[in-house]
Amino acid sequence: MKKYKKWWITIGIIFILSIIGYVYWFAIPKHTANKAVDNYIAEQKIKSNQIETRVIKKDWKMGGYLTKIVFKDDSDLKYEYVYDERYEYPHHIYLIAFKDGSSQEDNQMKHPPLQEQLEEMNKSK
Repeated sequence: MKKYKKWWITIGIIFILSIIGYVYWFAIPKHTANKAVDNYIAEQKIKSNQIETRVIKKDWKMGGYLTKIVFKDDSDLKYEYVYDERYEYPHHIYLIAFKDGSSQEDNQMKHPPLQEQLEEMNKSK
């Protein structure tokens, strides 16, 4: 048994480091993105009972997290809340909506982006 003690210690350390890495690189950022989306939705004055579906995924291409939401009162559109800490928008979220695969203008949304996001977008143009 003594012969395998070093192996068990090595495997245990690798396992513990893997758990710490997962929590640090995936669980905490996902929780932060979820809270940011909740705060953004609260600022839009949307109640949680208006949400029909909500799915959050890691955005491997662009970085950050992508939360797709369909609202009960606007079920034709799929709202995408893109969270990335590099954004200077409110709560680090950029909001876009899609209908049949094409993006919609802000005036076509029942729940448009926050005014601060619109101002930031106009500055960059």
